Amino acid sequence: MKDRGMQVLYLLAVDPIAETLADPNSYGFRLQRSTADAIEQCFTVLSKKRSPSWILEGDIRSCFDEISHKWLLANIPMNKTILHKWLKAGFIDKQVFHSSLAGTPQGGICALRGAWWYCLV
Repeated sequence: MKDRGMQVLYLLAVDPIAETLADPNSYGFRLQRSTADAIEQCFTVLSKKRSPSWILEGDIRSCFDEISHKWLLANIPMNKTILHKWLKAGFIDKQVFHSSLAGTPQGGICALRGAWWYCLV
């Protein structure tokens, strides 16, 4: 519980910064943005005479399950000590601790919000 509480506090601090730096056409897991907003933006962009004819959508399988901790520590602009601790926190299942060698925990506080590239856990 303490770790999740710390994640919430960190998120409250970095979320406003992340929102100012975020791609204006990114809609997933962001405050004040919805699927309807994404659909509206697609319509606006695609309804022009010289609009693209194709839309490419993809999903990288196991991207967040396999992403390198070393890469995250080198490329994510946040306090490296906090990020390292969160990435290495692991998880407990049926009273057995499982370490985290790669990837990011799913369902973490920060992963669900706009500051994902700051927190990722």
